[in-house]
Amino acid sequence: NTESNWDNNVLYIDNCLIEAKKVISGEYIIKKGTRLIGGGTFRNCSSLTSVTIPKGVTSIGKEAFNWCSSLTSVTIPKSVTEIGKEAFKGCSSLTSVTIPKGVTSIEYEAFKDCSSLTSVTIPESVTSIGEDAFSGCSSLTSVTIPEGVTEIGYHTFENCSSLTSVTIPKSVTKIERSAFKNCSSLTSVQFNAKNCTSMGDYKYPVFWGCSQLNSLTIGENVTSIPNFAFKSCRSLTSITIPKGVTKIGEDAFKNCSSLTSVTIPNSVTEIGEEAFRGCHSLTSVTIPEGVTEIGDFAFFNCFSLIDVTIPDSVTEMGEEVFGKDEEDYYHDYDYDL
Repeated sequence: NTESNWDNNVLYIDNCLIEAKKVISGEYIIKKGTRLIGGGTFRNCSSLTSVTIPKGVTSIGKEAFNWCSSLTSVTIPKSVTEIGKEAFKGCSSLTSVTIPKGVTSIEYEAFKDCSSLTSVTIPESVTSIGEDAFSGCSSLTSVTIPEGVTEIGYHTFENCSSLTSVTIPKSVTKIERSAFKNCSSLTSVQFNAKNCTSMGDYKYPVFWGCSQLNSLTIGENVTSIPNFAFKSCRSLTSITIPKGVTKIGEDAFKNCSSLTSVTIPNSVTEIGEEAFRGCHSLTSVTIPEGVTEIGDFAFFNCFSLIDVTIPDSVTEMGEEVFGKDEEDYYHDYDYDL
């Protein structure tokens, strides 16, 4: 904390930026030769409007620019490989950000509540997007999730209420619960995840509260529809499951109450428990040759269903596959799940 280590209200020790006083304002250019921006360095510097990070910086620490509410622009150099937890959380004036190639993960709450952020570019080097990374980015209209991302964390894009479309790349193997919860402007999803084995859970579907989602395209390389994948997507009206899919997981389309038609290909051999339960508008379904097993309650409470074709290949049908319960209907509808 000696005077010689301070430069215009910013503390440096060797090649590390340690702390900035809250009085710092306007534009700040970090000194050349800096390698590390420490945790909490500019936290609550509410008058900081822009910052230039020099080449050579490799790490932006936890909460480095947390709640810099006037920060409108930031230049992140290609040398950066790590963006720490909550690094830009609460930067409510930040409008756009380009994450450089070389960054491999976007950590927990990195850009949470950046409510003016309209676009973000994520490089192909990123393999995981952490919990709440972009939640509350209510102005975000578009985001490209690159090939290479294998995991999308809990609540990652929750309450991104301006997001209109999203493509899930084939590299994704896991999407945590409520990842796109309450993306109320989301109208279309392109689902290309070839080997995705986990999507949300029973209580917290991935697309919970996406009230305008009416278009779903499932890529030709997809082999399985995961459990709970599109549960409670209430505005979906039709679904075409591509040839190559062998399994429709449990609760996969449960409570898609506007669904009127679904095309199931011959490649499907298993329809999981409650897969289409509560699809109140579904009027007909043809179960293709090749299906051997239909799980418990698979089409339970499909009240409009009047035409069903079941092939000879089916050797096992679970409990109340086509049953109904009026009381359960109202429970499902009122509580959304």
